[in-house]
Amino acid sequence: MPSRNLKGMHPLALYKIPFTGLKTGKHEFQIDVDQEFFTHFPESEIEDANGVVDVVLNYSETNMVLHLKMNLSWKVPCGRCLEELHFDLQSYERIAIQYGEETEIGDDLWILGKNEIELDLSQTILEMAHLARPSNQVHDNESDCDPRMLAFFKSDSNEKSNKTIDPRWDALKNL
Repeated sequence: MPSRNLKGMHPLALYKIPFTGLKTGKHEFQIDVDQEFFTHFPESEIEDANGVVDVVLNYSETNMVLHLKMNLSWKVPCGRCLEELHFDLQSYERIAIQYGEETEIGDDLWILGKNEIELDLSQTILEMAHLARPSNQVHDNESDCDPRMLAFFKSDSNEKSNKTIDPRWDALKNL
């Protein structure tokens, strides 16, 4: 992979594969993904992930098939104790590509218009990473969490429950 410090180069150019001029057959690429990649997507919930996406492109003059295999390591704070956790984000995608009049990008079928000369994989990689995230980003066992932080949260919730409630608000509960 070329260095990211190439002046004048579009920051997501490294995630594009030019297919014009390729010979018929199988072509393999490896795309490095790091936290800088995710900074180009403000809506991304992933901030610190690193790894690679292995791409196999089966090219012919009438169609193409893309195979993407993602293997990233994601650092995220635990939702319970805020300690750093590491999750493996692994995913596989197969995308069929055909040629047509206008470009239409679907989930597993892309139709490329006449003027297309490269495959932009940046959005696909972003989506693969987000779909590979675990739904609950906490330690598997609460006993693995930082006990000081858990004690802090428990004492904070006890203080809130011991506070007296204004009787006017209590009266509203009966409505």
